[in-house]
Amino acid sequence: MDQIKQLWHEGGPAVMSSILATLVISLVIIAERIFRYWIQFDLANSAGFMSNIQKMVMNNSIENAIRLCRKAKPKLLPHVLAQGLMRANDSTEEISNAMDHATLEALPKVTRLLPFLGTTANVATLCGLMGTLFGLMKSFAAASTATGSQKQQLLASGIAEALIATSFGLGSALLILLAYGILMLKQTAIVDDINANSARLLDLLYTRKMKIKGSQD
Repeated sequence: MDQIKQLWHEGGPAVMSSILATLVISLVIIAERIFRYWIQFDLANSAGFMSNIQKMVMNNSIENAIRLCRKAKPKLLPHVLAQGLMRANDSTEEISNAMDHATLEALPKVTRLLPFLGTTANVATLCGLMGTLFGLMKSFAAASTATGSQKQQLLASGIAEALIATSFGLGSALLILLAYGILMLKQTAIVDDINANSARLLDLLYTRKMKIKGSQD
């Protein structure tokens, strides 16, 4: 703990506090997105879920399929599918429009806040570079004014401030960017899953409609 306090003081409290604040904000966003993506929004076994929906649709049990989707809230995929199922007896275009509208409602929930991590990563880097400049300014000031052992001490202090602040800023930025990349992959997977299964449901409902029409003929 004493070593951390010493590094904090040597790196410049103002710059180190700025980097820490940026890191804390980023970690809060990362934790919130992890909860949303892996627990609240994502349907882990979407293939099995769609298999159940397919059986119900082909057995003409649309109401049961809708109930199954509603039970899965607040997962995003079932919400989108439910909008299509509620229009099962309408035209294919109307079903598609209903699911497209539901998808557009769901997308902001998936994409919100995440782009801000790119900003916080840049801010952490720039704060680290600002600490570098402050440290170098201190070193140059010492070189021009101080003499003897005091000059060496001030030079060492300025260089230490520059290196510590830069290391903390770059380390924070790397952590944020790594988390950002992982979260982007998960975000893309959720959106792709919604789009793929929406298209699959549209095909199922069209096949069901053709089957009903064929039996009536």
